[in-house]
Amino acid sequence: MKVLFEMVHPADVHFFKHVIHRLMERGDQVLVASRKKDVTLDLLDELCIPHHPISDMGKSTVGLFVELFARDYRLWHLARHFQPDLIVNNNSPCGSHIAWLTGRSSIVFDDTEIHRYNQMLYSPFVTEIHSPLCYRKDLGPKQRRYPGYHALAYLHPNLFKPDNRVLRRAGIDPDRRKVLLRFVGWGAIHDAGIMHIGAAKKRQLVESIGRHAQVLISAEGELDHDLEPYRLSLPYKEMHHLLANVDLVVGESATICSEAVVLGTPAVYIDATGRGYTDEQESRYGLCANFHPHDFDRILTHLEQMLIQGDLRRHFGYAHRRMLDETIDVSAYHLAQIDRLAGLIAH
Repeated sequence: MKVLFEMVHPADVHFFKHVIHRLMERGDQVLVASRKKDVTLDLLDELCIPHHPISDMGKSTVGLFVELFARDYRLWHLARHFQPDLIVNNNSPCGSHIAWLTGRSSIVFDDTEIHRYNQMLYSPFVTEIHSPLCYRKDLGPKQRRYPGYHALAYLHPNLFKPDNRVLRRAGIDPDRRKVLLRFVGWGAIHDAGIMHIGAAKKRQLVESIGRHAQVLISAEGELDHDLEPYRLSLPYKEMHHLLANVDLVVGESATICSEAVVLGTPAVYIDATGRGYTDEQESRYGLCANFHPHDFDRILTHLEQMLIQGDLRRHFGYAHRRMLDETIDVSAYHLAQIDRLAGLIAH
């Protein structure tokens, strides 16, 4: 079997890395079309996953649409030579376009409701769409649902074992109470016009949390000079070990907050639109609190109430175990769906 994966974001590398290695180990042919965004190419190289860079991330809304057409053309060229049976990606329209043009099947995994432009662009062409049960939108008869979260494709206990030695190597005391703040860059098409917290409120978060715990900041792009001393110096590939060893995660990244929850670390997600998976992680398990940026006073009050408690990870331990009992190893689900669709193609 030949499978072409399209990677447009560093999170895609983590999401698909285990199924790619399983396919390669059993002798299937795998090709990855990559994109120069953040550390995507570095991660693929570190994981020894062969890949072909076919675009750089656009720097504006117009640039992103120009990139979309360039990716379509270059992916078509790549697929013409590789002749895949199946094209797989995470919330990118290009793979389904090229699969349709070349008479192949395609799978899009999608857990992010606000990617409305991508959904409009892939839905008419894709063979199947796979989403978590908690996904808010009905995408029609092509959609299939599974009990889990994207983070369980690489952070399920079957796949990942946290190592607190990573903290010591970064000069962080594993025994000291720690809170990670995560700020995003707001450069994607779906980020346009969405309210987020500004520099002054970031300072308030640092000041408020700093009364109870060490503050660590992970940020895309620049920080104001007075916040730079809090910036974390840690390789991206070791971030998940950090998430598993801090007491609380607060941030604008739904992915990071969900990853923390999957690892047993409670999270506070600050965003104007929200996600189905962080909503479920709050309503069903109480592991993630969701706040609109307008509710900043409520955010500070909630953080104060949390941080005066004792061991937060232990406090939320039962809910974390229940969540793992009720969800699946999503990487194993990847493989099962690829094999099922390949079987349908063969017949």
